[in-house]
Amino acid sequence: DLVLLCVDAKFGFEMETFEFLNILQTHGFPKVMGIFTHLDQFRTAKNLRKTRKLLKHRFWTEIYDGAKMFYFSGCIRGRYLKNEVKQLTLFISRVKYRPLVWRNTHPYVLVDRHEDITHPNTIADDPTCDRSVTFYGYVRGTHLRPGQTVHLIGAGDFKMAEVGALHDPCPLPDQDKKSQSLNKKDSLLFAPLSNVGAVSYDKDAIYIDIGRVNYTKKENLDRRSAKAGGDDD
Repeated sequence: DLVLLCVDAKFGFEMETFEFLNILQTHGFPKVMGIFTHLDQFRTAKNLRKTRKLLKHRFWTEIYDGAKMFYFSGCIRGRYLKNEVKQLTLFISRVKYRPLVWRNTHPYVLVDRHEDITHPNTIADDPTCDRSVTFYGYVRGTHLRPGQTVHLIGAGDFKMAEVGALHDPCPLPDQDKKSQSLNKKDSLLFAPLSNVGAVSYDKDAIYIDIGRVNYTKKENLDRRSAKAGGDDD
């Protein structure tokens, strides 16, 4: 429904940006907002104004004249400024979306993570064997059916063996509460494979940070066992 197109203003538009816009055109062009970052890396105000003018002209050429643009001035300790992010979220909450006919009549999945469930022994015997892969995400458009043919971008067409429904890992907060900001307990974050939060991934394993753990040092265990043995005597 809404695309936040982040562009490094210091570097400018990249080829991947235009490729992504071409993908959007085939699905029905949604509402696109540009977010330009790293504005604090410009040395002079004159150079900054010139770059902003060039970026706006190029962005409006690719999207449409008057497309909304946001400028993030910089980062503090790896985070964007809170006031600028708040302005962006307030604008997003007021955006009105138009229906996209082609997209609403075709099912598709916004995949957020995947898992290879092929038996390890099968892979060990034949590394080039056909794999069984599970994809997790949100279904949009119409309904998916088992056995339906799906297209994976860059991989080809495949048939689905099974489709199942799961609970929403990041449900919406209570709609009865009238507030402009999320409470601490409602501010959930679901970002698999992004190494954000307590779970991190690499190509070999998954690691879970369980935080502070209280444990007994080995020398204290030896001292307690020795004391217990003396008491028994």
